[in-house]
Amino acid sequence: MTRRSRFHRLSRRRVLPPAIATGCVLGLALLGVVIAPATVGQAKPSQPPAALKSYKPPPPNSDYQAPAPGGGIRTSDCSNMPLLALAPQLHQGQTSTRRPTLAWYVPGDVAGMLVIQVFRGTLRDLERETELPLLDETLTSRAGIMTWTVPQDLTVGETYAWRVVLMCDSNRPSLNLRDVAEFVVVAPTGARSADPVRDAQQMAEDGIWYDALALTLSSPASPQMRSLRIDMLETLADLESRSDSLQAATRVQALRRIVEVER
Repeated sequence: MTRRSRFHRLSRRRVLPPAIATGCVLGLALLGVVIAPATVGQAKPSQPPAALKSYKPPPPNSDYQAPAPGGGIRTSDCSNMPLLALAPQLHQGQTSTRRPTLAWYVPGDVAGMLVIQVFRGTLRDLERETELPLLDETLTSRAGIMTWTVPQDLTVGETYAWRVVLMCDSNRPSLNLRDVAEFVVVAPTGARSADPVRDAQQMAEDGIWYDALALTLSSPASPQMRSLRIDMLETLADLESRSDSLQAATRVQALRRIVEVER
């Protein structure tokens, strides 16, 4: 017999008799080995929505200055969580809409009157209090994420700062919660499609924070929109954590708590 024919005989598949095969299975079971049943033809369990594109900040603007210590988020004894503008702080946010939608988070343990203001100029201009607000509106606060759409056209290429203030006690202004943010109005990069989820993904990818977040909030029941919104907030928290200031640490902690609520 040649080596080739001998190898051919040894490589043939041997089938165990039924009794021996059954004994092997029982023996493996006694040893704690679990044999999974065949899955051919069985339906796979439903999977959660696939991870969506994250927010990517625009190229740095050398003229941008983040809020000065104490000039942005302000906490007080009237809440265990800050009022938070849902917008970038370490870099300048962007909108490609002349009437952008602004969003902020109201802590659930505070109720009262809320003031939203928009100023022409930068955060530094706002902090100097040299200009009256371009827009000033009083709202009734509610717990969770609130939004407000600018009611008049802004100018492409211009920078705007905005401030939200929650009146905790009208007799004690020092207890008011507040936060600020800044954005620039940029020219639209392209027409919207018939798919708002795709539009929100593309805006987040292009660094258009305000418009992408507004789209996710316009469809609160959509799992894909919620997934993208959570991803954006998580990404923003990671970006803001690059600052070692106490104010940034408070903001990052609040963003991550909001993410847990949103889940």
